[in-house]
Amino acid sequence: MEDNEKPPLSFKEYIEEEELSYRELESLINEWVLSEKHRAMLKRNLLDDVPYRVIAEEFGYSDRQIARIIPKLCEKLFRHIK
Repeated sequence: MEDNEKPPLSFKEYIEEEELSYRELESLINEWVLSEKHRAMLKRNLLDDVPYRVIAEEFGYSDRQIARIIPKLCEKLFRHIK
């Protein structure tokens, strides 16, 4: 990467930079995340800003599982909104 190049944005940074509204993001999640459970997890994290640890407890997963699931779901959304 050259000095003047920016590092790639994380999904949350992209959302902030593009100023996606709560409703726009919720709509994207509903459209592109097929599993109801995964939609609920992603909404808790992205829309409600709930940490992985709490999501893991709420859905009966380990922290580690959530740390794998959420980023994969974010990647899927990112592909559809870029």
